[in-house]
Amino acid sequence: MTIYKSIIIALFIPFLGIAQVAQDSELFLHLQEMDHLVFEKGFNNCNKDAMQSSLSKDLEFFHDKGGITKGKEVFITSFITNMCDENKKPIRKLVPGSLTVFPLRDNGVIYGAIQKGVHEFFIKEPGKALYKTEASKFTHLWLKEDTGWKLSRVLSYDHQAPKHDTQGIKVATELLARYSGNYKAPQAGNITISIKDDVMHLDAGKMQADLVAKSDILFAHPQAPIVLKFITNNDGSIEKFIVLENGTPVEEAIRIER
Repeated sequence: MTIYKSIIIALFIPFLGIAQVAQDSELFLHLQEMDHLVFEKGFNNCNKDAMQSSLSKDLEFFHDKGGITKGKEVFITSFITNMCDENKKPIRKLVPGSLTVFPLRDNGVIYGAIQKGVHEFFIKEPGKALYKTEASKFTHLWLKEDTGWKLSRVLSYDHQAPKHDTQGIKVATELLARYSGNYKAPQAGNITISIKDDVMHLDAGKMQADLVAKSDILFAHPQAPIVLKFITNNDGSIEKFIVLENGTPVEEAIRIER
């Protein structure tokens, strides 16, 4: 073996084996359980004790939309204040199969690990089905402290709103004309349905959109989980439409005039 090859091997030996661990390894399974402790018990159930036991005292949290939070107590206080409303509770779910773990060693001894994955966030409201609000990637730095593994650094990034199905069907202008007119709803107030460039147009004050036809009676908002379902009277006239949010009725708009 030449001196050159010996030098190359010597340079790369310390980095051999620095790769993600197997999903059935002790390290992966332990940090998977720690992730469960932070998010399922802590985040989803607003368990302050679970947060206290799993976060490092000098925690630093970097969010691509919410900025930087430093310190465990500051983070927990902010979380309890902003994320624990029972009427609108954020829920986190880990995307199956997305979790990876990379060990960090010092002279062969593991002192920490990098954990990466993708998670999705939903909103839980009384009387409504759980609905998705966004997905993002995360990178977590776990360090071994005297009292066990602690989450020390959090990178939360690439937040993406859920994509809605914008594919629709072509409906006759005569049908759209039947639905056109003025409606009134308890929350939204006065609503106008009209025809714009051969598609249904919704004007509800600040909310204005061209709706996508899903059937002869269903019309969807292209950027929100909202669908209008039109209801007819026995004589075939249009009585009202029901607003469905993530499949759940949330509003009813009565027709007041054409």
